Amino acid sequence: MTNKEIKMSIIPEVKNRFLYDKTVDLNKIKWSFNDKADKRVVVEAYRIRENCENGFPVYINMGNKYCEEYTIEIEDDKAEILSDGANGAFYALQTLKRLLGEHGGIVYCQKICDKPDMKYRGLYHDVSRGKIPTLETLKELVDTIAYYKMNSLQLYIEHTFEFKEYEFCREKLGYLTKDEIKQLDAYCKSKFIDLIPSISTFGHLYHLLAEGKYKHLSELPDYVPQSHYWLERLLHHTINPTNDESFEVIKSLIDQYLECSSSDTFNICCDETFDLGTGVNKGKDKAKLYVDFVSKIAEYLNQKGKTVMMWGDIILQHPEYIDKLPNNIIFLNWCYAKDPQIDNFEKMSQSGKRQIVCPGTSSWDTFSEDIITEEGNISKLAEYGYRFNADGLLITNWGDHGNIASITAAMYGIVLSAAIAWNKKIIADKDFRTEVSTQIYGNSETVEIVAKISDIKNVFSWRKVIEGYADEKSKKPYDDYADAIHKMDSICAEIKNLAFSDETIKREMICAAEGFLIVIYLCARIDGYNIKCDVNFKKWLDEYSELWLVRSKPSELSEVINILNGAWYKSL
Repeated sequence: MTNKEIKMSIIPEVKNRFLYDKTVDLNKIKWSFNDKADKRVVVEAYRIRENCENGFPVYINMGNKYCEEYTIEIEDDKAEILSDGANGAFYALQTLKRLLGEHGGIVYCQKICDKPDMKYRGLYHDVSRGKIPTLETLKELVDTIAYYKMNSLQLYIEHTFEFKEYEFCREKLGYLTKDEIKQLDAYCKSKFIDLIPSISTFGHLYHLLAEGKYKHLSELPDYVPQSHYWLERLLHHTINPTNDESFEVIKSLIDQYLECSSSDTFNICCDETFDLGTGVNKGKDKAKLYVDFVSKIAEYLNQKGKTVMMWGDIILQHPEYIDKLPNNIIFLNWCYAKDPQIDNFEKMSQSGKRQIVCPGTSSWDTFSEDIITEEGNISKLAEYGYRFNADGLLITNWGDHGNIASITAAMYGIVLSAAIAWNKKIIADKDFRTEVSTQIYGNSETVEIVAKISDIKNVFSWRKVIEGYADEKSKKPYDDYADAIHKMDSICAEIKNLAFSDETIKREMICAAEGFLIVIYLCARIDGYNIKCDVNFKKWLDEYSELWLVRSKPSELSEVINILNGAWYKSL
């Protein structure tokens, strides 16, 4: 019998696969497990196929080490999964799941040998900027990233947790309860995913410091907001690190969240401390202020046995201070440009510090991800990660200014990140787009169609709609708007004509495309152009609201509606 090595349609692509001419029927399986079998693997196997006494024998032999490497061997009379770790066996089952779905359970005899190229492969999902997913949605997200062999999830938390300090704004803005986080933590563990706590502890404490009893702890305690709070909370506020009470508040936030977490790691964020040294600490050494406060937070968590993560943007502005931070911090090194420069990644590597490269889905401030930008961004940061021996890759899915996009509209970037962190040889080419589109949307065309929107985004400005006015810098020519509307009309028609595997996903993609049209129209009207919009605004807004509530809590939906309604009726 001849054998050959082939490329597979499984994402992430496996390292080695040897295919033989004979096929076997795996529609009925009789599972067998060794005495070290992890219950989570057993449960996952039974989810794939119920145990059948007369089924095709599949033996799963696993050790009790931490090991993600696995082997699958399918012969004409039996199949065997081998791994030194339960997590490796779990990933083998994800591969087997895909094999079973390719040809109706008829599978070639073959041997697969596979392991990841990056140790850490994670998703960072914003649940603080407007949209808070339901627990059910978060579990579905866990299922998805587990299928693509990610091993970590982080939720970005500012005020959207049951913190006692945020009680005054919880009901208005929405939050996740302690019980929900505990349930999610347990569910993640069942899928071999580490749910790493991630909360703001220095910058991005807007709601804590903008009003109420903790306002005096702000670096700018007398600051008067100048614009909509969505814009303000991206810029302000930074806590005053020289006030002893500040550290006590931060410890309280950490302790409350730790009650819900089983992870050995904690992300303290500490990014974008824009206000530091501009208010009550004006004239002081900003870098020293930063390092001293971060060190206190890190040491507090170290005492609790936690490894600390944090964003690297601020310390990279002061590389001479990086050695003054605790040695065991893992730095999250981010950049979201289409063609990101190497400097900060090389600089972090030269410091000797551990780093994780953090690209983005480019789906914030819009209704759908920017395929062209994120492909370049993810591919380049993965390249830097491999070049500088980074611990791994963390794809960030932010929700700036109300988080108007559905999680569905960020899935291509998430899957690409999972794939390239597992296998460094992955190339985001047309074939890859087609395969991802087929798996996520149930058709081969959606990703290519969405990619066309990248050429139109220069006239899309959700921020202009929020602000409600135009300035000379943001004003676009009339022809740009007319051309964009024409192209988006065509894209809307293409999406409506596609067959999707899930009706909700189809509705979300149509709604996103029509949302683009509406925002382009509103921006044109703000710029003073009398352009017609063919989308029924009221019908669209009702659909958008309904779809929001399918996957998310009400959270800040009412504010999105208020802004859109205000802009629409002002344009008439």
